[in-house]
Amino acid sequence: MLKDTNFWGSTNITYYAIPHLRKSKGKIVVIASAAAKIAIPVATIYSASKAALLGFYEALRIELNPDIKVTIVFPGLISTDMTTPEIIKRHGSDFMVSEPVSRCAKAIFQGVCRGEEYVETPSWIKWFFLVKSVCPEVINSIFNYSFLHFIKPYFKRE
Repeated sequence: MLKDTNFWGSTNITYYAIPHLRKSKGKIVVIASAAAKIAIPVATIYSASKAALLGFYEALRIELNPDIKVTIVFPGLISTDMTTPEIIKRHGSDFMVSEPVSRCAKAIFQGVCRGEEYVETPSWIKWFFLVKSVCPEVINSIFNYSFLHFIKPYFKRE
């Protein structure tokens, strides 16, 4: 179900939109996730579906060039009622750095207007991507520690 929404929902719409986008010189804006580049514990299928989006639209960008531009967005943790996990509610917002929806939307809009291929928001998330590509064990250690000490205890059954 999640992969149907996250992957097939986006790609099917794109398939039917391409002829119209060619005529109008339109753009494709894909909302992936930071999870497309850095897998999130307890969100395995979500991370996989967003990684599939990334691969699909990076390949499609080359196929559609120069007619249609593609911008891929990598939002990190964005402050919404739906995405604020119980752990942040219990430990406070200092536990993780999140970004307000309005700032995220503004960054996406500005990136698309500038013709950027990628938009990372909040801007500090690109440093996680860099560290992951250069020294993946650092990010893995952070996630392992966080998972064992903060996330996994909430999934234990009493």
